[in-house]
Amino acid sequence: MKKSVALNLPLVLATAALSLCAGVAQATTDASSPAAYAIRIPVALAADAPLQRVALPAEVLVRLQSPGYADLRLFNGAGQPVPMALAGAAAAPAPEASVVLPAYPILGSATMATTAGSAPLEGLSLRIEERQGQRVVQIDTPSTAGAQAAQVVRGALLDARGLQQPVARMALDADLPAGQPVTFQVQASQDLKTWRPLAETVLYRADAATTPAAPGRLGAEQIDLHRTSLQGHYLRVTWGDAAVTLRGATLVTTHSAVARERVSARLAMPPLTQFQAQPRELVLALPFATPVAALAITPPGSNVLIPVRVLGRNHREQPWSPLASAVVYKMVLGGKEQASGPIELGGASVREVKIEADPKTPGFAAAPEVALQFEPVQLVFLASGQGPFTLAAGLTGATGAASAFLPLASLVPGYQPQQENSLPLAQVDVARADITGGPPAGGALVPAAAVSSGVSLRSAVLWGVLVAGVAALALMAWLLLRQTQQADKQAAAAPTDAA
Repeated sequence: MKKSVALNLPLVLATAALSLCAGVAQATTDASSPAAYAIRIPVALAADAPLQRVALPAEVLVRLQSPGYADLRLFNGAGQPVPMALAGAAAAPAPEASVVLPAYPILGSATMATTAGSAPLEGLSLRIEERQGQRVVQIDTPSTAGAQAAQVVRGALLDARGLQQPVARMALDADLPAGQPVTFQVQASQDLKTWRPLAETVLYRADAATTPAAPGRLGAEQIDLHRTSLQGHYLRVTWGDAAVTLRGATLVTTHSAVARERVSARLAMPPLTQFQAQPRELVLALPFATPVAALAITPPGSNVLIPVRVLGRNHREQPWSPLASAVVYKMVLGGKEQASGPIELGGASVREVKIEADPKTPGFAAAPEVALQFEPVQLVFLASGQGPFTLAAGLTGATGAASAFLPLASLVPGYQPQQENSLPLAQVDVARADITGGPPAGGALVPAAAVSSGVSLRSAVLWGVLVAGVAALALMAWLLLRQTQQADKQAAAAPTDAA
């Protein structure tokens, strides 16, 4: 007699489905394989430097699938990821200028009581006189107001009222007494009456006759004024009763910090006919998740002005979130064409962007020029292993991937703020980039697709999974019913076979 073996087909189907899902997940998130990334760029290292940095080009930023840069790696020649950290790029140095201000001496009586390191200037009578083409500032006390007693220089005034830019630091042009530390105090006032302290420093000049090997001067020659605005102010420099001759001071002014130059990439806009024949509403799908700092929109034509709103979302099931509003224009003023600046988005990470024109305007006659701006980012790494080194970015399914970045303090021994900006800069060879599926139109030219009003890919996938699950359950129920019927028939036929 043949013995039938019942095959548990539902269990087999479920196991196969789980195995398939696991295989797909592993294939789409294999972060340890350079070949799994969308772009791979050769990196040329600086010579003889274990710690280096590399600036991320636009070709990398427009392929990242994680807003936290989790799908970014730097591999050595053996295909191993190297230790790395993420850092912002350094701001451009602020331009500086030097201004030399002459010193106007402040005179006082030689019999005035003084304290160490300071001059008793409060409550004194102050006047400014012109003497033989020179301005002299004189102070009088009740005991010397009516008589010309022996006078000494107690300090000096500097006229800083004309300085337009903040002052970063100042250096004194002064002769010091030998072998005596001198404390200089710097104060500011708008009316020569009420003074507020700014800074102080101690300078010392060694006696060359007694100590010929000693350095000429000790102390902080540059007095830090912390970018203080001195427009409309006087400066007062005092040094007690030391025998000091102050001829003037050099002040270093600095402009506001120059913003870091952003990384830019243009959008390859589809024709306006693909935007649902709606000239006032452009909905674009972005193929990356990198945070966008700003959006530059240039309308077509000449002498055009359109108020717009920019909204964003990550998938079609989400409501639109407003990101910014501005007026975009392009017009000729004074014989020169002028265009509106970029619209700040504040580092938004969205996969769909909507540009809405004001309904009171005709909208866009053609698709506008749109450029994306990203904040500059650099990768700090340890060049471990042998070359060649490869920068890889863009990994499917990396939205929730774990970050591979170390803290800068762990990567750089004895780390100090902004120390990464002094590391040697490695170079990326974008021209030799290996891009999966071929490069987009023009390297950093991002292909933006118009979003249709049909079912989104996310919804289609979810509905497909739902339908497949229902079909699998129906198949499992049918197989169970069939097995049950076969078992009942075998049980009914068993006594006949025994007889």
